[in-house]
Amino acid sequence: MKRQKRDRLERAHQRGYQAGMTGRPKEMCPYQAVNQRSYWLGGWREAMDVKVLIA
Repeated sequence: MKRQKRDRLERAHQRGYQAGMTGRPKEMCPYQAVNQRSYWLGGWREAMDVKVLIA
């Protein structure tokens, strides 16, 4: 059970990262559940930091 939860959260993080790298706004987060939403936003923020370092 815990592994499945972790995989879902990791997937949310990866999708948030991809969204951030492609320039999607954070308001476009597809998740409503608090845990998944926070992981998605964490990935999105990580991508924004990387984009700032590259520019």
